[in-house]
Amino acid sequence: MSSLIGVVNVVNTILNTPRIGWLQRGVPQAIAESVGDHVLLTSYLALILCNSVHKVDSDINADKCTSMALIHDAHEALIGNVSNSARSLISNWRDIETRLFDELQFPEELRNYFREYRYGLSIEGRIVNLSDKLATLIRACIYAGAGYDTKELIINYKELIEKLLSEFTGNVGQVISNIVKPILSWCDDRAITHTLSNESPQ
Repeated sequence: MSSLIGVVNVVNTILNTPRIGWLQRGVPQAIAESVGDHVLLTSYLALILCNSVHKVDSDINADKCTSMALIHDAHEALIGNVSNSARSLISNWRDIETRLFDELQFPEELRNYFREYRYGLSIEGRIVNLSDKLATLIRACIYAGAGYDTKELIINYKELIEKLLSEFTGNVGQVISNIVKPILSWCDDRAITHTLSNESPQ
């Protein structure tokens, strides 16, 4: 990207782009999570996960993880947030996202990071993918606790996250599982009711 002004424009756009899935589930646009909100939560999760696994595998680059997480939805500044149902109809969706990201003209290193993330070409990319899904699950659980109908999304994302967890093996897999499993436990009906009992539908 040729200037910091371009970066500011990307950030400003994603901060003002709601995630369509929440609107579809009745969350008012005024309080619906934006793409920028989601990127921030994903980045924090990736930072925690990658710093933790770096302790058992020094080859894992936590800085690279965080960079990937910060840019993983930057292309939505150009296309907006597309629903999962629409994405499922497009067989080459990852290729489209990659081409869109290239149009942002970030430095080549970041373009390579995006490809690693989007195609799962490195362990850092796979951790960011897990963080992305985990961030969505957490938000779905928060909205469920506030009275919105996100149950189906919670079920689907729990299954997806369990599948992603199974792809991490050895000490790295154990560390990741130890961090993620308590979140999955928190995000059951009783945990939501207990943890968010003071919240009410907006």
